[in-house]
Amino acid sequence: MNEEVQREKKKIKDTRKHLSDKLIRGLKVPASVGDDEVVGLRLHRFEGGSLVFYYHYSDKKDGKKRYKEKIGTFPNINCVQARKEAKKISVRVMEGVSASQIKRERRTELTVSELTQEYANARLKEPKYKSSTQERWKYQLGAWIYKTSKDAEIKTMFVKSKIDIGNKKLSDINMENLREFHRFVGSKTESGANSLMEILGVLFKYAVEKKLVSENPVQFKSEDLFEKKEDNRRLTRPQMDAVLSMVIKYDERSTSKHPRLNLNYYYERGLSAVACTLIGYDLLCGKRIISEGAKITWDDVSFHEKKLFLDKTKVGQKEYRLGPKVLKLLKAIKNEKVKEGSNPFVYSDERSKYVFPSANFGKVNHLGKKNNKPHISNIRRTWRRVLKALNIPYLPAYNCRHSFLTDALSKTKSVPIVGEIAGHSKRSGYKSTLRYAKVLGSDVEEALETIDRDEVKETKVLAPKVVGWKK
Repeated sequence: MNEEVQREKKKIKDTRKHLSDKLIRGLKVPASVGDDEVVGLRLHRFEGGSLVFYYHYSDKKDGKKRYKEKIGTFPNINCVQARKEAKKISVRVMEGVSASQIKRERRTELTVSELTQEYANARLKEPKYKSSTQERWKYQLGAWIYKTSKDAEIKTMFVKSKIDIGNKKLSDINMENLREFHRFVGSKTESGANSLMEILGVLFKYAVEKKLVSENPVQFKSEDLFEKKEDNRRLTRPQMDAVLSMVIKYDERSTSKHPRLNLNYYYERGLSAVACTLIGYDLLCGKRIISEGAKITWDDVSFHEKKLFLDKTKVGQKEYRLGPKVLKLLKAIKNEKVKEGSNPFVYSDERSKYVFPSANFGKVNHLGKKNNKPHISNIRRTWRRVLKALNIPYLPAYNCRHSFLTDALSKTKSVPIVGEIAGHSKRSGYKSTLRYAKVLGSDVEEALETIDRDEVKETKVLAPKVVGWKK
């Protein structure tokens, strides 16, 4: 009798194979193959060509009725992941959990979009995430996970490809379908695709923390991502001077101690005085144009200490020294506050706190959306007009910062000094600042090498004293 049992066991074992991606792709239709490593795990290939992992088991109480639980579809879930899920189910079976209860537990597994929503409710808030970061997350997730984008091109992409990461169960996510999704998003926006993988990495780290999945499937390396393209275009010094001459006009009747702006100059040319002065501010101090420019308030500026104090920037709290030219500009804007009547810098509401107030605050645009930003947030139109008037090829307004910092490095030949001006991290050795040295080329590199060389003091040769010698 024992021999018959042994033969039966051997026969069953012989029908199992070690499931692998290669073996699965070579299966003929229809087929069903058991795994030799995890008893009960089987891969079914159906007439339509779909490949599905199931875990077959018997209820521990009666031991007669057979059940099967769907684990996932290949290649959305691979063999290793299928084995892990099958082992989880087997543990629940051994614990005496009923088949109906196991099914209920499996049905409650979150999808990627549900995980995203849970994380947003629990974590996507200040102070962990700044409002600008929250907006970026919402845009990316809305477009690619929830599929709510109004962009016609994105809508067409989803219709043609039928890719839908958002509705996949967490256990169905692996590097194979993530790479496919990354390439899919990258066909529209490479930087957006990289950013989205970074966001998904954070989401699944949270899922691991909450024990929703056993491990984080998002394992992208730098070589797996699209190459980050830096826009190193900049204004030359003559171009910077030409732009500054156009965007900053002082009243000739005012003094250097009490400067005033010539508002008529802007009115006559149809230029936004607020947008122009923000451009001038950025070219004079090289700050980040929104967080350290458009959003600054008068409480952030200390004329006495000649400093700018900011609580929230890209790199946290910062304290910047201000040069004489940018201080003069800020004083001129401040002096406009005493004027009454129609003035783009003077408001009686919360805009009065901001250096660069928005004329559109509280207004509803053509899309029916109300502007809730009391500070200026878009200078693109003015910036284009200025460049066009000066015959300068278009480059993004953000590159004003690059222009200032590159020019500063060219003059000072000091990465630490420019790094401090830029607000770059000292801890990282001003790594971000070094990009400007690359832009300038060998002249800065040679200068930096000269600075780092040990200084050799020249020995003065004195003429010997000779008694009786006269000049």
